[in-house]
Amino acid sequence: MTTGRTETTPQPLAELATVTEACDRLEDTVTSEKDRWATAQHATAETRRRQHPGRTTWAPNDQEEPVPAPPEVVDGEGEAWTRTGNGTWYMLSFNPATCDDERDADYLTWRELVDEYGPLTTHARTV
Repeated sequence: MTTGRTETTPQPLAELATVTEACDRLEDTVTSEKDRWATAQHATAETRRRQHPGRTTWAPNDQEEPVPAPPEVVDGEGEAWTRTGNGTWYMLSFNPATCDDERDADYLTWRELVDEYGPLTTHARTV
């Protein structure tokens, strides 16, 4: 699955809010982990939109891939993803030796990416 990938140095993207940070700030009123994560994804999208009005952010409910699609996006945890020539997305920093989530190795559709790893924000290099 990783054939053809080139190792790149991850870009520091700490200026973006993350889903983990939002999840940590949520009150215990959201009970299931799935609901808690989804709530945090939407909160992170709103925070990013306020903090970075010049960058586009898509929340998990934004299912349609934008046209034209950006060449790179940053996911909810600050990882950069790039769009392939066939319209799928892959994580730029994926390294099988250090990644513990097998899903990070997959080539995802826009819907899969925004649902599982959203919100997605345009990369600073593409703004």
